[in-house]
Amino acid sequence: MKWTVSFGAVPAILNVVMAYLVRSEGAALHASVGTMSGCILNIILDPFFIMPWGLGMGAEGAGLASWNYVIWGLYFFVLLFARRKTTCVRLLPRSKSFQKFIILGVFGVGIPASIQNLLNVTGMTILNNFTSAYGADAVAAMGITQKINQVPLYISLGLSQGLMPLISYNYAAGNYKRMKSAFLFALRVVLVGMTAICAFYFFQSEFMIRLFMNNESIIRHGSRFLHGFCLGLPFLCVDFLAVGVFQATGMGRAALAFALMRKILLEIPALFILNALFPLYGLAYAQLTAEVVLAAAGMIVLYRTFRRGMPAKEL
Repeated sequence: MKWTVSFGAVPAILNVVMAYLVRSEGAALHASVGTMSGCILNIILDPFFIMPWGLGMGAEGAGLASWNYVIWGLYFFVLLFARRKTTCVRLLPRSKSFQKFIILGVFGVGIPASIQNLLNVTGMTILNNFTSAYGADAVAAMGITQKINQVPLYISLGLSQGLMPLISYNYAAGNYKRMKSAFLFALRVVLVGMTAICAFYFFQSEFMIRLFMNNESIIRHGSRFLHGFCLGLPFLCVDFLAVGVFQATGMGRAALAFALMRKILLEIPALFILNALFPLYGLAYAQLTAEVVLAAAGMIVLYRTFRRGMPAKEL
C-alpha cells in the first residue's frame, strides 16, 4: 500500500513541472486546463477507488487515483511537441542546456522554493504540536481554520505564479516600464481581493467554522483562530508577489533570504513567543507577525530594484 501511495504522487509532481514549462511559454490557459482537470478528475476518482461502494481500496486507492495525472502530463507533452517550432522549451534537452549559468539559474530559483516548502511543513508541525496541548477541540478548530485560510492563500500564490512569466519576459527584454505596470496592476487586484476576503472572514468567522462542524467549542476556538489568520492575508499576498518577482528576475539570493526569514527568523520564533504570552490564541497571529515584516521588506527591495533597473524618465 505504501508503494502505491508514494508512487501515486509521481504523476502529480510531473504534472506540476510540465505545467510550469507550459506556463513559462505564455500558455497559461493550457497550464490551467491541465492542472485543474487533473485535480477535478482526482476528486471524482478518489471516492470510487477508496470507498466500499467502489473498489474499496482505502488509502491505496487514493494513490492509484492520482495516476490520472499521467493523462494531463501527456497533454502537456503533446502541446509542447505541437509547438516545437515556435517554443523555446524542448522536450529533449541539448548539450547547451547544461551550461553553468543555466544550472546556477535553475538552482538559484529552485532551492529557495524547496526550502520554503520544507519550512512550511516544519512550521505547521510546530503549530499543531502546540495546539494539541489544548485538547481535541482546539486541534479540530485549528485544522478547519487552516483549510479555510488556504483558499485565499492559494489564490494569492496562483496570481504570483501567473505574473512571473510576464515579469520575466519584460525583464529580459529591458521593458522595465511594462514590468512595473504589470506588478502594480497585480498588486492592486490582489490587495483589494484579499482585503475583502479578510473582512468577510473576520466578521463571518463563526459562520465559516460552522460550515464544517456544528460544535460550539470548536466554533469558539475556530472563530478566534480565523481572526488572527485572516488579518495576515493582505500582507501575505504582497509577500508572494514580491518573491515571485525575485524568482522571475533571477534574484535567487533575495528569494532564499525571504524563505529563511519567513519561518526560521520570524514565524517559528513568533509561535513560541505568542503562545507563551497569549496561550493558544496567540498561535493564530504568528503568520501575521511574519508577513507584516516580509511585506514591508519586499516592497523596499522591489522599490530599490525598480529604481535601479529603470531610466529616470520611466519612474
